Amino acid sequence: MALLGIEQIFTSYDNPKGNADTERVMRTIKEELIWLNEFGSFEEARECIRKWIMNDYNRFYVHSSLGYLSPEEFELKYYIERERNVA
Repeated sequence: MALLGIEQIFTSYDNPKGNADTERVMRTIKEELIWLNEFGSFEEARECIRKWIMNDYNRFYVHSSLGYLSPEEFELKYYIERERNVA
């Protein structure tokens, strides 16, 4: 990781939530995509996952933490509200 310039961040040992959000996203990707397909190569899997995240997850997958909006809808709402506050 050091060679790539990536800094590791650890949650504290006494944090009950820890990395639950990350684990939940990974579980969703596995359930919705990985376990349902057989990929011929790592590159094929990576491209399929990238497309799924960009086209399905970010556009249509609603999140309770985002007020039951998709990430794309949440971001649009954020920028609209920000523009209203600036004007």
